[in-house]
Amino acid sequence: MKHSEYPRVTIVTPSFNQGMFLERTILSVINQDYPNLEYIIVDGGSTDNSLEIIKKYEDRITKWVSEPDTGQSDAINKGFGMATGQVFNWLNSDDVLCPHAIKIVVDYYKRIPAIQVFYGDRIVIDQDDRVYKTVEGPSFNRRELKYYIKIPQETVFFTRDIWEKERGLNEELHYTMDNDLWFRFVRHSDFKHIPFFLGAYREHYNSKSVEVFGSQKRNDKAMAELSYMKKKYYNTWLRAPRYWKFFYMWNQMRLAHEKSSKKRRLEVEHIIELVQQNGRS
Repeated sequence: MKHSEYPRVTIVTPSFNQGMFLERTILSVINQDYPNLEYIIVDGGSTDNSLEIIKKYEDRITKWVSEPDTGQSDAINKGFGMATGQVFNWLNSDDVLCPHAIKIVVDYYKRIPAIQVFYGDRIVIDQDDRVYKTVEGPSFNRRELKYYIKIPQETVFFTRDIWEKERGLNEELHYTMDNDLWFRFVRHSDFKHIPFFLGAYREHYNSKSVEVFGSQKRNDKAMAELSYMKKKYYNTWLRAPRYWKFFYMWNQMRLAHEKSSKKRRLEVEHIIELVQQNGRS
């Protein structure tokens, strides 16, 4: 395939004082070996060793800036404001993309042009890159997505068109901005679940999810955003704890059924063949 036949993919990494993990994030992107990749790093004015790491790889980074911002959502919007790609993804500076993730997504993007949002399964790693959990989910149709969207952010790729329709992230949100965006995306497109591990989420002491949902307890700002999301997107019965327990069990049964289906087996076989072809090229 000629270089021009590969759609340009833009990855944006927002970062602030994440030098401990940033190099591993950068390497997971630039080692994708995708021929039409645009990689943009938006640093919030880090005071640790982040800039040294960025400069170490700047010949393989398309653009980078380091300047104060109002938070992660602002940084991501700024990054995509500089983007020239057709397909977007943002990768936080402590997460990583799995090998071949971009080529797998682009394969789906080219084969299913009606879909504007693609996502995969997640690996959970610790601060030393040790895998201690995997997260797989069933596919959701568009009607179901209007009531329940819980997908791994680092694996989500979407088109420039749908991003521009929704004008990016709500910069007033700092914890739930991704889910808010998914609820707005579903107005325009189905989401395609790719049954393969596309990214790894790093769980560590300073990660937002641990801060909000871990043993440190939830902070007031995060709780206010969760309340906002429930009021905006969930009706009364969707706010009941018993609903979420039921939905979790139902999803596990659906996942088991999907994994035993011929359709999913053929899909996984296609992805494995694609990865093997990439390894031979």
